[in-house]
Amino acid sequence: MRNRDLELAGRIDTVRMLAFASLVLLGGCNDQLRVVSFEADPAGTFVFTAQTNTVMTENDDGEAEQIRRDWLADELNARGICGAGYFVETRRLVEPADAPSSNAHDVVYTGRCL
Repeated sequence: MRNRDLELAGRIDTVRMLAFASLVLLGGCNDQLRVVSFEADPAGTFVFTAQTNTVMTENDDGEAEQIRRDWLADELNARGICGAGYFVETRRLVEPADAPSSNAHDVVYTGRCL
């Protein structure tokens, strides 16, 4: 009976380690979701780009869009620009030149400070 308990404990530890490893890998993947570029000029205009994939879809009315808009606000705050607010003038979906056969697209926002 004691060997059986040790075997069961070993299996539970293995499952726990696999679950932990999965969470760590998922956390690492999460960083890859935030592929962005940001350009601004002294006139107060900016271009912000975020990449889509199967997790961060290109929809413009759901959770993924809200996350991208939050990233845009984070970029503006981190750079100390548009303190009085900003306006997104255009939002467009662009297929990246380096990945024409993938499901990834760029969502490009152009805007200006208020």
